[in-house]
Amino acid sequence: MYYDEVIRLYFEEGLGSLRITHLIPVSRSTILRWIRNFVSENPEYRYQMQKASTPKLVDPAAIERQEKASLEEIKALKEELGRLRVELQKAELRADLYDEMINVAEKQFNIPIRKKVGVKR
Repeated sequence: MYYDEVIRLYFEEGLGSLRITHLIPVSRSTILRWIRNFVSENPEYRYQMQKASTPKLVDPAAIERQEKASLEEIKALKEELGRLRVELQKAELRADLYDEMINVAEKQFNIPIRKKVGVKR
């Protein structure tokens, strides 16, 4: 009675077995058995079964939420990138300042502050 409807929903509509159980009062295991039997009797549907084994239902609201989340994530990443660039610029400026302070101290007090490059023997 429900066999033909299950086969139609699965192969023509692309619904999965779980979704079909919500529409037709038959257990999921029965639906899966019917589909396997149908494919074994009709091998030309084997490729279609493999393709339909993971049906993808398109939910416009879900797609919109994903796009919105992606845009928000991109915006947050751009803000973080800008903040990190400013921090890098400050760190480079601080390093240059320390370097210049050491140069001035070495000239003013005539003492070597930096380690000499090379290995002691």
